[in-house]
Amino acid sequence: MIELILLALSAALGAVIRAYIISLKLFDRFSLPYGTFTVNVLGAFMMGLSIPLVAQGSLIYFMVIFGFLGGLTTYSAFTLDQLRLFETKAFKALVRYTFTMMFFCLVALALGLLIGVSF
Repeated sequence: MIELILLALSAALGAVIRAYIISLKLFDRFSLPYGTFTVNVLGAFMMGLSIPLVAQGSLIYFMVIFGFLGGLTTYSAFTLDQLRLFETKAFKALVRYTFTMMFFCLVALALGLLIGVSF
């Protein structure tokens, strides 16, 4: 039972940090939702960094990977952003946003893995 509580607390912490980052005023000046982009790329990097450093199957692994990073990153907000771009017929922005997100998340994950493995 304590494991589930710790998982929930770590997910809540990730969600609070995500909400804070997304609400930063510096993202208001852009036409694309770069707040969501930022948390997803940051989360992908942290995921790559964490996987080699945290023993898989341990409580810390579940707290970091499924809890904190699960709360921090947001696929649902990403798809909602895509829907908004689609509804406003901003098709070029939709394609650019989608592929940019996918590319940079993969690069961030790979970079995190490379750094994590070198420790």
